[in-house]
Amino acid sequence: MTAVNSTSPVRVVVAHRGARDSYQTARAMEEAGILERLVTDLYWPVDTVERIGLQGLIPAAVRRALGLRNSEGVPSGRTRSCGVSGLVSMALERSSVPFAWRQRAIRWADSTIGRCAGRLASRRDCAILSYSYYAHSAFTHYSGKRPRILFQLHPHPESVRRILAQELADHPECAASLLKEWELSLPAEDFQRLADETRMAELWIAASSFTKETLVANGAPRDRVHVVPYGVDLSRFTPGSNVHRTPHSGPLRLLFAGTINQRKGIAYLAQALQVFGKQDVELRVCGRVVDDLRVFERLGSQVRITPSVTRDELIEAYREADLFVFPSVAEGFGHVLLESLACGTPVLSTTSTAAPDLIDEGEQGFVVCPRDPFALASQIEWCLANRGRLADMRQSCRERAERFTWARFRSGLASVLQNHAEEPETAHHACV
Repeated sequence: MTAVNSTSPVRVVVAHRGARDSYQTARAMEEAGILERLVTDLYWPVDTVERIGLQGLIPAAVRRALGLRNSEGVPSGRTRSCGVSGLVSMALERSSVPFAWRQRAIRWADSTIGRCAGRLASRRDCAILSYSYYAHSAFTHYSGKRPRILFQLHPHPESVRRILAQELADHPECAASLLKEWELSLPAEDFQRLADETRMAELWIAASSFTKETLVANGAPRDRVHVVPYGVDLSRFTPGSNVHRTPHSGPLRLLFAGTINQRKGIAYLAQALQVFGKQDVELRVCGRVVDDLRVFERLGSQVRITPSVTRDELIEAYREADLFVFPSVAEGFGHVLLESLACGTPVLSTTSTAAPDLIDEGEQGFVVCPRDPFALASQIEWCLANRGRLADMRQSCRERAERFTWARFRSGLASVLQNHAEEPETAHHACV
């Protein structure tokens, strides 16, 4: 097949469900002048609603919820909503139906989005950029001559399945959450489709080097996998007045934020804290509870769990903490790491996250191997013994976060697409 000659840039159809990454990917394509359509489940056309005067007729609570399904950088005319899929998705987010039913319905909705995107890109001679979970359907229904581009949200599913299977064997007390991870819970045929997404692509985008390495380990050509780290809202996540603070004399204040489950390594964090007394170290845990909280019961009042916090309360928690701890065993990125840095708080995380891409060891925090409570404890002990040096990192943390703007993410993403979208199919090196 020969290259397609064109005097104008190849345009791109983007596919994902929900307000994924605050619509930054579609916005990047729009800014570069190459967005054909964002195909999603439900996009709220604020520009249209305001133009025809309907905004004031919608209840405030509904308006706020719908307002999250919009971006000022993505005009509604550049979007296509799969309406039924959108309503199903929003209903399931608030439902208490059995997990298996919800999983099947979500996979149906994902497939609907992918199918619509693939067919649209084929008809309009566009490249197709699909996030993982929608890509199998999108690529299957794409018959165009442009690249199939995969944005790999999480590490390769086969790598994650191996990691989580080991966690299940080692921590059966955490089965409640582990058995609901899609890499373990999907039926064999559905899991195979998820894994096959990575083999059907011809170009890959990942937000972290860890995710890239899992793709390469499963057959993707290294030179076709591009790492484009996420950004953070630097106007919202700020250090406040604490960036130059001196260390206080009380316990070392640790913070964990995220889903409270073993994928995030909470059992290892609990084990690490057992070597410290509550007069030395205290932990605040913010996030949705999934696992049995008995993993923390030996720590008693040393741990404070606040499962439901507002965004403002979370920002204040970042600011108040001496160290943010995120011991995840399999993370595509870990946006909480950037949020903590933006608030001026050093981080302690693992090589199975974006931490190695974000910090210099000992300058903005620390990186240890996953699944190692002794390494976590050792690093916390260092922080306890070097409170002044830990506090001195706060300014460096903010300065490092300032490198990771959403504008930088959009520019990096557009650069990858503009460099590759017009390649002939014969130049592709599909993973087989």
